Amino acid sequence: MTLLMKAAALGVTGAVAALIIKRSAPELGLAMSIAATLAAAAVAVELFGQLRDVVTMAREQTGLSPAVVSPVLKCVGIGVVTRLASDLCKDGGQGAAASAVELCGAACAMGAALPLVRSLLQMISELT
Repeated sequence: MTLLMKAAALGVTGAVAALIIKRSAPELGLAMSIAATLAAAAVAVELFGQLRDVVTMAREQTGLSPAVVSPVLKCVGIGVVTRLASDLCKDGGQGAAASAVELCGAACAMGAALPLVRSLLQMISELT
């Protein structure tokens, strides 16, 4: 909860500062928005480390193959990065770039999930 409060404080402070700066220098406002986003995301890195440890423990206890767990984690990471980058593009007034980032993120997530799909297809073929 304290990490969320830190991230929220960084985000709101950065957003207010970006709005103030944006009036006189729009490009600096965008830079401030990017800096606030990166600072708030850096706070979350600590939680992702804890999440990685729990996922590793669960994988070891259940006997799941890394080929099953890894694509899921990659897709989550791709989703987070895509969302942040898309929102920053939108903040900069670049809707087309935001859409391109979202499209690329979807393609990357599908690519990251391919090993999981291959495993599923292989499992189905072994059953028949």
